[in-house]
Amino acid sequence: MSFLTSKFKRASYAGVLYGAIAGLIASWSISTAIAVAEIILDLKISTFYSILGLSSGLTGNFASAAYLGFGLHLVTGAILGAVVGYIITRLKESIMLKHYKGTLIGMAAGIVIWLVLFLPITALLIQPSINYIVTVLALDSHRQILSEDINQSIRNIALAAIAFHLIWGAIFGYIMTSLLRIRAFKIEHNKLDSELK
Repeated sequence: MSFLTSKFKRASYAGVLYGAIAGLIASWSISTAIAVAEIILDLKISTFYSILGLSSGLTGNFASAAYLGFGLHLVTGAILGAVVGYIITRLKESIMLKHYKGTLIGMAAGIVIWLVLFLPITALLIQPSINYIVTVLALDSHRQILSEDINQSIRNIALAAIAFHLIWGAIFGYIMTSLLRIRAFKIEHNKLDSELK
């Protein structure tokens, strides 16, 4: 019984570790898509991250808010990846050993994260900070920015975030599957080595 418990704990630990790694890589990778969306929406690069940082209330200028927002995005991606990785390994790790299944599961997780985390943060944290965000962005750009423009941009970003979270999930799922396959190969290899001895 203790062998199964030990094996189960190792699988859960691997799920947390691999999930955090996959979540971090996926969050870093999605930054490119966010930058492209900002260009398409005619926003300054890092506007998304500066809005995140400014809405946290910890900073008062565009650059430091962008760095803070980017850091928060990476940390959140790693934590969410760890949680999803843990859940996957607790339920059934073997479903993640095929890349297409891992990718689909990751995309489903991305949509759940969008619904459960992104939308509430947008409604409860970012929307109430609009006037402050507009003031800081206007001071930084030395041009008049209307709160209606920022509101429209936030709505556009919230809708585009569906695609971002699908992409995040696909990257997360693929990386998670790759890491779990490497782990399964090592376990099988060590098992064969011990049987041959």
